[in-house]
Amino acid sequence: MNEQQAIDRAEEIIHQAVDGMSPKPTLEHTGPETIGPCIARDDHGPDDRLQVTLFYKLTGVPGAEAKNVVLQARDAWLKQGHTYNSSDEEDMSGPYPWVSMRTEPDDFWMEGITGVLDRAKGEGLATLKVTSPCFLPPGKVTPVHPAAPQTP
Repeated sequence: MNEQQAIDRAEEIIHQAVDGMSPKPTLEHTGPETIGPCIARDDHGPDDRLQVTLFYKLTGVPGAEAKNVVLQARDAWLKQGHTYNSSDEEDMSGPYPWVSMRTEPDDFWMEGITGVLDRAKGEGLATLKVTSPCFLPPGKVTPVHPAAPQTP
């Protein structure tokens, strides 16, 4: 996977969640840089790998609908066959639900989060975040592991 493929796939995952929502939110790109260093270094891969993170506020819907927007994102991702990474019924049943999921087998991670705007009125703001798996920067190639079988 390269940078453009990671961005395209992350956008696809965002749209899987948003395209069928009602009321229809507007995607407002926000958050940190889209491309950054890989933070999942537990697989002993090269340290110069990158990953894509897309972070969107879902605007244009009433604050009272933020909870439902996050629940709709979860349902849309489940319908696509994506799986829970973490979250439980308590996380989803409160006034400000959040969900953490991932795709299989390509291992993109996504979150749907309801942020608090006005606790007294039960208003929030829905956000969606998708993070790609790590990939090598342009021009880098995956090193051949010395123990790996070589093809003639």
